[in-house]
Amino acid sequence: MSILSSNWTIKLADYVSKSPKSSMLFLGDIALARGVARTIERHGNDYNFMLVRDIFDEKSTVIFNLECCLTERGEPWEPKPVLMNGVERYLNVFPQNVNYVANVANNHFLDLGVVGAQDTVDAVYKKGMGCFGAMGSYSESFEHQVNLPSANVSLIAYSPAAHPFPTDTEINVSYKSVREMVTDVKKLKMTADLLLVSLHQGVEFCRYTDKVSRKRAQALIDAGADCVICHHTHVIQGIEKYKGKIIFYGIGNFLIDIDTKAMPSTQYSLSLEFVIQDKEIKEIKVVPFFINSELQVEYLRGEDKYRLEQEINWLSSFFSSVFFAQMNYVLARALWVKLHLKSVANMCQREGLAAASRYYFSRVFIKLSNK
Repeated sequence: MSILSSNWTIKLADYVSKSPKSSMLFLGDIALARGVARTIERHGNDYNFMLVRDIFDEKSTVIFNLECCLTERGEPWEPKPVLMNGVERYLNVFPQNVNYVANVANNHFLDLGVVGAQDTVDAVYKKGMGCFGAMGSYSESFEHQVNLPSANVSLIAYSPAAHPFPTDTEINVSYKSVREMVTDVKKLKMTADLLLVSLHQGVEFCRYTDKVSRKRAQALIDAGADCVICHHTHVIQGIEKYKGKIIFYGIGNFLIDIDTKAMPSTQYSLSLEFVIQDKEIKEIKVVPFFINSELQVEYLRGEDKYRLEQEINWLSSFFSSVFFAQMNYVLARALWVKLHLKSVANMCQREGLAAASRYYFSRVFIKLSNK
């Protein structure tokens, strides 16, 4: 049975006739940097979302992955090939009179060091938005609670794909072992009606879900999470119904400057509208989008929408078969190896063998210490 029906709705429970309903909207990656920043400067705040502004209407809360830092200070603390940096005023692209929550648990939150991360959290709060996915004494931004008429919802996020600061600092990205994540979920679920978890994980630009990412997401469902939404791949991956709960392994790019001609799949994304009633997720309404050549977000329609529906259902079908799941893992791992070999070669050419060696040995150490 297909996970997505022709109306793009995942039904989970029946409605109760007289109880109040609420809706929360999750969006894909948003990076207010590079080409997106230039369009804001050139065309103003209304330009990028002008064709989809109605998606923000009548939503109790809109949650998005802020895939950049917002600062005019700081400097890179590691030799990353891509930096995502915008400024505070770019948050004005979001339509007003909506309750927004920014997830900062990603691999670009720390691009410009401690002060860059601090400025980003400050910018989000100054705009009146909520924030989650950060750790440290600087701000209470690990968890965000949303109190709806229909449920008390807790939002938390982790970034296994991030490059955390290797020492204790006032602020850091949310980066923990699976064991620590499970402990958090069990504890928070004791006081929350619903617990939604974001994971920044997976193989970039890969449509297939790797084994480690799948097992991590399932472990959080086992611990009590009501849904897991994954970012970082920059493409749409499959959807799994696991023990009655939904895992979205990749929901794509909502607004980001990326080479969509070289990687066409990176122009697509999904929004997820959670309809909540009586402390339950009754259904999830999925809407597909694409980023056009002018860096504006548009609704996906017609044959392209139908084709994407078929692709998602095909990718999701792999999870119901042990054999096809293993093939999924092999394909994902093969692309991971290819991407990392290319990354290592580029860094050696750019920074030198010694600097590249120090960088990758530190990354391996951090990964192994957080298993």
